[in-house]
Amino acid sequence: MINFLRYQFPLLIWAALIFWLSSLSRLPHVETPFIAADKLAHMSIFFIFCWFSRRALYFQAVSTFFKRWSLVGAFLLSCLYGYFDEVHQLYVPNRSYDYFDMLADAFGALCFVVIIVLIERGKERSARTG
Repeated sequence: MINFLRYQFPLLIWAALIFWLSSLSRLPHVETPFIAADKLAHMSIFFIFCWFSRRALYFQAVSTFFKRWSLVGAFLLSCLYGYFDEVHQLYVPNRSYDYFDMLADAFGALCFVVIIVLIERGKERSARTG
């Protein structure tokens, strides 16, 4: 139970938060000079979603397959959740499906994957030379 609360529960809470925000007819709007602030927000949210997904899959006790493929699984789960989030918004008044939001979600998840791969390769190099 402690393992679930530490590693899987944060993903469920984050997914619920995304769903709740997507259910709002109007999101709080913050004025920024940055034109693509909306896309940056999507990237950041799904970067974190991918991080939580990776932790949930890596530290689960069901299967070594999920642990071994946790990074790929986290990326796929993030992309799928981003897609279904956009579809969900079709049914929310004043909201719509935005293909570019979905791409920003996937790109945020991909950024997480790239960072983790670079970190893991760096650790492997250090272990070989150190």
